[in-house]
Amino acid sequence: MAGPDGSACRAPHDSPAEPADAAPDWALHGRTRRQVVVVADRFARFARGDQVFTVSGLLALMTSDGPDVAGCSWVVHPGQGIDGTDCDLLEAAAEKSGATVFLADPDAFRPLPVAPAIVHKHRAENVLLAGVHSPEVTLCRADLRVHRDNELVLDHHTGEHVQGIVIIEAMRQICIAQFETAVRPALTSAGYAGVWKRIDMSFEDFLFPLPATVESRIEESDLERAHHLKFRATATVRQHGRTVATAGIDYAMIRLERIDTLERRKADQATRAYLG
Repeated sequence: MAGPDGSACRAPHDSPAEPADAAPDWALHGRTRRQVVVVADRFARFARGDQVFTVSGLLALMTSDGPDVAGCSWVVHPGQGIDGTDCDLLEAAAEKSGATVFLADPDAFRPLPVAPAIVHKHRAENVLLAGVHSPEVTLCRADLRVHRDNELVLDHHTGEHVQGIVIIEAMRQICIAQFETAVRPALTSAGYAGVWKRIDMSFEDFLFPLPATVESRIEESDLERAHHLKFRATATVRQHGRTVATAGIDYAMIRLERIDTLERRKADQATRAYLG
């Protein structure tokens, strides 16, 4: 979506520096710039005050004369739970109403989550990562992407923050994604499953439904047995430059045929122990 001067409207941290004596485009158009965030309706409790809106709340405001009468150019930034469908609705409402509302970065409203198989999931809405990349084999980063219909938030949402179980699952997924995208290409084509030995978790702050990043760094690895690969990693979730949580994780990636046999044997043992 174009800004007031016809150019693409960008987020403040992406905007080029202006000469000290140059008047910003916003001032030339006689309007002040107002920064707001839009989140999925799922995070309605976070959408309080005049800086955060739900999708439905912002759409309702855009179909009235709310934003326009304020004399401001509204710059909308995406929070969690937003996808391309929401972007289409917001763009259409802005164009139809004539309200001065712009998306700070339209591409950010259309996150590209990794394929479910990369994080060993079946349903796309349960994928918590987008933009996975590994600048080196031992380091993997991704953007946190919390879909509004993620299984972990459908029936468990307290307060204004994103619950800790989402952080734990995001860390689990970044470890799997790191294996599948950075380690596994050098191995055989056999399928693997993750087995988690230890997750030593430390929560340092709340995670809110705003942009965040997830990172995994492999500290140690044992790749001698191709059917049973061992890793020790440090996973971190950060939001706006602050560390939200860290975890020391020990896990193994085991070939599916071996883990199926192991699981079947232990399942039989557990059944016999229960029945006596």
